[in-house]
Amino acid sequence: MRTFPRGLTARGAIDRLQIAFRSGDVSALVNAYEQAVRDPRLLGLAIRLLEHHYPLGAFLKLASTLDRRIAEDGLHEGCRRFLNDVPVEWERVLPPACEAIARSQPVIFYGNHPSLLTPFLVAASVDRCDLRYFSTSYVCHLIPSFGNVSYPMEVPLTRAWTEWRRGGWKRVLAHRLASLVHEVPEPEEARRINRRSLESGADHVRRGGSAMICPGGGGTRDRYWFPGIGSLVKQLQERPGDGDAYLIAVHEEKCTNRSIYAWLLHKPAADRLRVRIVFADPIPVHAVAPPASTVEQIAELLRVQYESLFAKAALSPH
Repeated sequence: MRTFPRGLTARGAIDRLQIAFRSGDVSALVNAYEQAVRDPRLLGLAIRLLEHHYPLGAFLKLASTLDRRIAEDGLHEGCRRFLNDVPVEWERVLPPACEAIARSQPVIFYGNHPSLLTPFLVAASVDRCDLRYFSTSYVCHLIPSFGNVSYPMEVPLTRAWTEWRRGGWKRVLAHRLASLVHEVPEPEEARRINRRSLESGADHVRRGGSAMICPGGGGTRDRYWFPGIGSLVKQLQERPGDGDAYLIAVHEEKCTNRSIYAWLLHKPAADRLRVRIVFADPIPVHAVAPPASTVEQIAELLRVQYESLFAKAALSPH
């Protein structure tokens, strides 16, 4: 594990955080951050003030624990053990009619992403060694073992108003902090990376695998869905595999990043995290939309169906 000298300038501390982040060494990233926290000058003071509202250090330690669990135990068992380590009181609702398809058929899991736990709840719920994710590139770097089973997606990290609408000022802050260590490619290059990831993911499902995508981008107010899920459906409709592929809607309930912040900050009302992950009945990909539909139309159709399916949960207080 790398160690860095104390007494860093602000620029030097950020440089060392970037080096640790890009190397994929989560332990070194935690170490670099903790040294920055201990700095007696303005940088350390600013970080310590930040920690009263946004538990970045605790997040990094969670990422390190999760990375180690997945690397040592595999995706499914590693995520189950991680949720037990945290600990999280979690419930899986998987209809019997859905279970066989969810475990063994070509599947795209899709749904909301209200908390950082969402992808790991799905992995803990479904025992598949071929489960892959469409995940932001910076998360793939932050948790390398998760990145190994992900298709990276590049997203802008400085759209303050968009992220505010999705999750408030803490979501804006999280993206700003990520932008300090992760350099987003130019727009055309980002689009090329995203197209390649969607093509690779569709091919993986076409060959019998499974993948998960969160088309709203995360947060609790993701009313707009990006067209990536429409692209996946369109590709599989135009070039299907040997067997039917399915879509399975997934809905995380009772947990948000806000409740995770409270838990990490040791607030009295947040002594234990509770969450439920609900799986809906499968839909054959060929039956999702007419062949002439655009990827945007497919995404919007699925969004409307999804919100109708889980309307009762959406109206429940968190």
